[in-house]
Amino acid sequence: MKRSGFILATLLLLVFSCKEKNKIQPESPTLTVSTTELSFTADDKSNKLFQITTTEQWTAKASESWIHLDKTSGSSSSSITVSVESNEGTNDRTGTISITGAQSATVKVTQAGSDIRTLEPIASTFDGKKRSSTTYQLLIYSFADGDGDGIGDFMGIQNRLDYLDGLGVTALWLSPAHPSSSYHAYDVSDYYSINTLYGGEEAFKSLIAAAHDKGIKIYMDYVLNHSGKDNAWFKEALADPSSPYRDYYFFSSNPSVDYKSFPMLKGTTYNAGEWKSVTAGSPKMTVRKTDEAVKTGSSNWNLWMWKTGSEGEALRFVDNGDGSYYMVVDISGSVGMLVRKYMNWDNGSKFGYKSGNGKITEGKAMDLAPEGGDMSFTGSGRYRIELTNVATETLYYMGCFSDWMPDLNYGDLSDVENNACFKDLAASADKWINLGVDGFRLDAVKHICGGISSYNMNSNITLLAKWYEHCNATYKAAGHSDNIFMVAEEWDGHGTEKQYYKALTSCFEFDYWPNLRNAVNGSAGNYVATVSGFINDHKAQRSDAVTSIFMTNHDKSSIKKNSDGAGVYRAADDLDRDIVKEKQAAAMILTTGGKPFIYQGEELGYWGDATAGDEYIRTPIMWDKAGKDCAKKGVNNKVDNSMLKSSISVEAQDGDVNSLLTVYKTWSRVRNTYPALAEGSMSASPLNGGSVASWYMTSSDGQKMLVIHNCGNAEKKLDVSDSISKPVAILGTVKADRNTLIVSGHSSIVFDLQ
Repeated sequence: MKRSGFILATLLLLVFSCKEKNKIQPESPTLTVSTTELSFTADDKSNKLFQITTTEQWTAKASESWIHLDKTSGSSSSSITVSVESNEGTNDRTGTISITGAQSATVKVTQAGSDIRTLEPIASTFDGKKRSSTTYQLLIYSFADGDGDGIGDFMGIQNRLDYLDGLGVTALWLSPAHPSSSYHAYDVSDYYSINTLYGGEEAFKSLIAAAHDKGIKIYMDYVLNHSGKDNAWFKEALADPSSPYRDYYFFSSNPSVDYKSFPMLKGTTYNAGEWKSVTAGSPKMTVRKTDEAVKTGSSNWNLWMWKTGSEGEALRFVDNGDGSYYMVVDISGSVGMLVRKYMNWDNGSKFGYKSGNGKITEGKAMDLAPEGGDMSFTGSGRYRIELTNVATETLYYMGCFSDWMPDLNYGDLSDVENNACFKDLAASADKWINLGVDGFRLDAVKHICGGISSYNMNSNITLLAKWYEHCNATYKAAGHSDNIFMVAEEWDGHGTEKQYYKALTSCFEFDYWPNLRNAVNGSAGNYVATVSGFINDHKAQRSDAVTSIFMTNHDKSSIKKNSDGAGVYRAADDLDRDIVKEKQAAAMILTTGGKPFIYQGEELGYWGDATAGDEYIRTPIMWDKAGKDCAKKGVNNKVDNSMLKSSISVEAQDGDVNSLLTVYKTWSRVRNTYPALAEGSMSASPLNGGSVASWYMTSSDGQKMLVIHNCGNAEKKLDVSDSISKPVAILGTVKADRNTLIVSGHSSIVFDLQ
């Protein structure tokens, strides 16, 4: 029994032991990750994920601040999204993500170094040869004062030639330099003379020579449409119906009928408002000593007499009843005199000296002229003043712009080169060409054959072709191998303006600025096609055509208007005085095909509103911070002092690498350096469109430039197929990632593709 019990116990123990061995033991907690490495590019914006598998709690931590995790802890299996910041450095970088839980794991994070680099210009060295064909429009009376009288002059310009040379300009367009009755001088008193207020002819010659020494040409502003009312031709024409100068103008006693008889007005319609009345005739006045009693009369004819500083008084003549008049008066010292037909200053009433200096010689008759100049007499005692030859007539003359700007008459245009008026004007131009002038800007050409409301384009073209032919022949005879430059103000849309290239080599493209303005404001996609279209249209008229492009000038109405629709502003106003846009406008015009014109003060950021007077858009240059050398008197002191602060002066901007003036100087220098920019043909690049204006400039010798302007506010990434190894000009910030350009808002760049 004991033995069997022992055996049973042993069996039970074996069974129990086997059950324990076959029982499933519980697993230890684990933690695994789906990947051990994540890789990113330098500018990688993507999110990358990895999976954590576990049943326990866990935490995750990045070793570097540039590694970002969407979660850093959990209590079970989960995914983690990983992102990185852009690597601005050129070296690769590495970090880790450490996961701690039931077990530990590590994910390695690598990011490539950046290929993005900020571009810097590496322009070729300027060889000193100016190629840009850029012209600076300056107003003689307000650009720079050389003699200290507050009015601009030739000496002032000559003293500032280094400034203009630094701007890279190759020519100066001067405002009218002839004697005149107005500050702006578009009413010419003598085409053969130079205004003494500016220094006279000798100072003009000196300026021409000094400018030529710096490779700067001189263009005169010439007014062919009209003369001034004080021009001796007009005075002679009024005084004497048999004067040859009577045919220099349009005179008529009945213009509504007679205008048809003037060959130059063929094809136009009559506008009564463009004809002005005037009294024609030439009375004679004699002053002689007498012992008669003082006597004045009651006739309408009267003598306006004054002493310096006094207002003067009207003394009526005694009517002799035979068409002659007299008075007896006492005179002591020097007095001024004018004769009037009526007791007022209405048009046609005033008579003054016709020619000479206006000084009356005792006992000698003086010929008077309608609208003549002030006379003077010096005496002591009693004098009899006699007025004879007073027969006058009321005539009308054409003066479409003003009664003080009588229109010139060139007669039958089929034979205009033999017309006396044409020959006189041409002879005056010959004088200035032979003096060294290199070209002309022609004022208001569309109104020459006609008026403001009605004019004949074909007649204008015929006349201008003869004018250019004559002047160019004189220019060639003076020893020049090239053609004379002549640009016309034909204030019309492109469709009409381009027709004038049949007569002249250049006209101002008035449709250019609206396109440039729109481009700079972000609508740049059509800029290249439109501007290259202008150039091609002009070339279709003549192979030597030059497209003259500009923003605004001394009287061009800008696009911006007041709320009431009025306003004439400068380019800066059109761009809301946004200096960033002004800089880009400068860079664009200086990289565009054609001949750029820069208007006085544009390079400094001048603004202005002409509603209070044209002077406010003809502001003098502020040379120094204190404004001491500012020719304000040249514009009758009508300046906006809120603009003329020290910061806008040449002195302030010239030393500032971020100034608008520096942009003009830099981009003009680049234009002068590369023939393709200065003289090349313009064609769109594949990058052009939307807010980006981009084109190629290609010269005849094969030099090629790529021009890119991002005119939008936002950064643009542009994949470029051309070489971008040689940037020569940069405005703003431009970066490159291999052949992808990253162009900041309102930034510009030019590449030399050689």
